Amino acid sequence: MVIESRYWREDLVQYADSFRPKKNPPRFSERLVVNFEKDVTLALFIVRRLAEAGRFSPKIRKHKVKIYKCKPNVNSGSSNRSIPLGPLIDISSYQTEYEEKIHKDVIFVCNQFIHANYTFSYRGNDRNWQGLYTTSYFERNKGIYRVPLQEIVKLLDLAIIDYPTEVRVRFDTKKDDWVMETF
Repeated sequence: MVIESRYWREDLVQYADSFRPKKNPPRFSERLVVNFEKDVTLALFIVRRLAEAGRFSPKIRKHKVKIYKCKPNVNSGSSNRSIPLGPLIDISSYQTEYEEKIHKDVIFVCNQFIHANYTFSYRGNDRNWQGLYTTSYFERNKGIYRVPLQEIVKLLDLAIIDYPTEVRVRFDTKKDDWVMETF
């Protein structure tokens, strides 16, 4: 249960600020990459957690994130299956040169990182983070998604300020449980 979402949103502010371009970004290191990918995943977990707790208006549920889908290579001869000891997935297994621009809802994007089978971050010539390639265990055979970092920052900025203005609770006899709706 999320009693007060303000504290969760304070973390989102810190994440969003850390993802914005810097004048003099740090040089590459393994720790830098791991921490960046971890921070993106944690930030998107917070967004999903707040959404599941009903701490947003319908605005966030309606928000579509612009991402790019790269289909698997047809001629690679192997599917992107995982073995228990680690992933066999490789970005070269996907047609990254042929991207399809798509719009997905917030929960879909959050789940790609939370349930990631593969995540690969990339930087621009100015050494700032530009985005990430990711795919969940469930989507790995359908494609890999390139998510521009500016889209993640835009999503976090919306999550920081989006509060419900009205909450209704009703009993759903089909579910035999209470349902909370936010507006």
